[in-house]
Amino acid sequence: MKILVSGQFYPDSFARNIAETARRMGHDVTVVEATPIHRHFNVLWSGFWTIAPRVFPKFELRRQRKLARAAEEFAPDIILLACGTLAPSVVRQVRDACSARIAQWYPDHLGCLGRQYLLASDLDAWFFKDPYMVRIFRDKLALNAFYLPEACNSLWHRRAELSDEDQRKYGCDLATASNMYYYRAKSLEIFLNYDMKLWGKSYPSWLSSPLRAIYQDAYVAEEEKARAFNAAKIVLNTMHFGEIEGVNCRLFEAAGCGAFQIADWKPALPDLFVPEKEIVTFRTRQELKEKVDYYLAHPKERREIADRAYARAHREHTYELRLQKIFEILGLRNESLVSVGESEAIH
Repeated sequence: MKILVSGQFYPDSFARNIAETARRMGHDVTVVEATPIHRHFNVLWSGFWTIAPRVFPKFELRRQRKLARAAEEFAPDIILLACGTLAPSVVRQVRDACSARIAQWYPDHLGCLGRQYLLASDLDAWFFKDPYMVRIFRDKLALNAFYLPEACNSLWHRRAELSDEDQRKYGCDLATASNMYYYRAKSLEIFLNYDMKLWGKSYPSWLSSPLRAIYQDAYVAEEEKARAFNAAKIVLNTMHFGEIEGVNCRLFEAAGCGAFQIADWKPALPDLFVPEKEIVTFRTRQELKEKVDYYLAHPKERREIADRAYARAHREHTYELRLQKIFEILGLRNESLVSVGESEAIH
């Protein structure tokens, strides 16, 4: 099939994972940058692209119309929108430009909906990672909404061989790779006296926390993320409070990398991984602290749990499988020429 993907494209971004997977499956893929926000490259440039569309709405529309031009020239079978910033008027232009099925796969939580453009757009289907969002938008707005969690990319979210240099750079007891804000900072400050590394390049200037001293100020992605997660004894997954029932992408990425993780318990999690056997979970700050201390002292249990999560992630939670589900729901034949088998994915 011919697939057009619109979203943010940088290493390990949601849209990049979708596009690269679709190419590996044998599809003809073209991409359109929806919002050129690269927080991990340049904070000032990111700020400009965040503020400019709000101050100059016509600027935003002019930038987004390139999607309609690409749709007319490429004539795709399906258009996948991987972020929620596309204006409804632009979606109408895309409709006029081609006969493609248009679907939104939204990778964020409720707090990131912004202007809620995606709720007013003429789409064939909406895919959300949070069952709560699916229910409320189906029941209250009659949207053709479906539950579709995020995934791991079997190309680079996998076990990595660590060199001595990797061990020196990434080795630690606790690690995470994430954006920083007060909720997460307060959650992690109890581990200040532990050997912990926080990976990312988005530490806000206004965030006053002693964690700043251990923030690595380095964005890890794809193969490098796999090395960072594999070198840590425990990957901490403290999810944003806006994740009501669903889970974040880090749950699948850490599992896909073969890392042992302790994650926020969410209602959707037991259908994805077996709690305490594939993913260790916590509900309170005290429980998180107790489980960190316990599993740091039990490396054999960590490895056994991580092994089970690794197999489950590559068996059931890959982008290949998620895309096949989208094609099925949209009534499109999956012309996949390449399929990553379980035996390849888990070695």
